[in-house]
Amino acid sequence: MNYIQMLSKLGMGSAHPGGFEATLRMLNNYPIQPNSRILEVGCGTGRTACHLSEMGYKVTAIDLNENMINKAQKRAAAMGLDVQFLQADVCALPFEDNQFDLVMAESVTVFTNTAKSLPEYYRVLDHGGALMDRELLLDKPMPETKLQELLEFFGIPNLMMREEWSESLMNSGFTQVDILEYNRFNEQLKEEQTRHLDAYEQRDKGLLFDVSLWETLFKHDRMILDNTDYLASALFRAVK
Repeated sequence: MNYIQMLSKLGMGSAHPGGFEATLRMLNNYPIQPNSRILEVGCGTGRTACHLSEMGYKVTAIDLNENMINKAQKRAAAMGLDVQFLQADVCALPFEDNQFDLVMAESVTVFTNTAKSLPEYYRVLDHGGALMDRELLLDKPMPETKLQELLEFFGIPNLMMREEWSESLMNSGFTQVDILEYNRFNEQLKEEQTRHLDAYEQRDKGLLFDVSLWETLFKHDRMILDNTDYLASALFRAVK
């Protein structure tokens, strides 16, 4: 079982660094303009998308994983919300140019070929629109053996440092790139990760006896613990 399959089966709504606390902090510190057309990429089980809909925004959300999309749709139905959830690939977005005022990503782009995904974000944004992207990155160079083990486990093509992220965003056409937050993996980040319980979390049946899931979960925790000194997360804002 790979990392994404594990998240899907567990139905986790906020697996990104800092969890839902980081999402709420971003929305509080950088308020979204009223009537903004929002696209969330890699929406998972729809926790952020549904929260944005509750706030009154029109939200379109996509994910490549069918199980995630099904759970996101069930979440929206249970909450009585109207969110458009689509199964789609961020490297080939099924939208016309200049359709959105805001694209949001929460530890999604790192799992993609950024040479394809970042230009797609840029393409579907309207002029003056912005990408808000919170991503896992390297805080300092990691020994090659440890790096390759981590990349293979998470299914990440490449783990970049913040300067590389900024350069990649600029090369994709964005005219301004700012780092709004930069967080190293510490006790505060771990505490934030579990601060907000998800009342609409939907776990697959039979997880208690799914040995491969628990093996993957334990390996995930070990991977993070063993590499804490090398990892960080950053919130990027890139303007078209």
